[in-house]
Amino acid sequence: MFCGKKCSLFCLFISIWGTIQLLLMGMSYSLNSVSMIQTLPLKETYKSLQQFRTECDHLNGTLALRCYVAAMLYALFALCSYICFCTRKRRANMQKIKPKSKKAQLKKNRFT
Repeated sequence: MFCGKKCSLFCLFISIWGTIQLLLMGMSYSLNSVSMIQTLPLKETYKSLQQFRTECDHLNGTLALRCYVAAMLYALFALCSYICFCTRKRRANMQKIKPKSKKAQLKKNRFT
């Protein structure tokens, strides 16, 4: 389809790793993890603590949704890479089974 077996396998592993990482990040944002507060695009100052909490909750939800969507895209890319890998592997196995030419068959039959 798009690339060879090695490239498909590499893309498959990278996509699986990216999917897992983005799912974990999305879960961290969904749980309002304090360790992820540095990545939030917050303002410098807020009028009240309630305004700060509301803004943090909104941003955490937004970033969690973005991480989940990106994880789904990575999963779809992993599926495409897997299909490409299996297709290339099947083609390679079929080429091993097929005789190369009539001359090659005659030479093989003559020596056996």
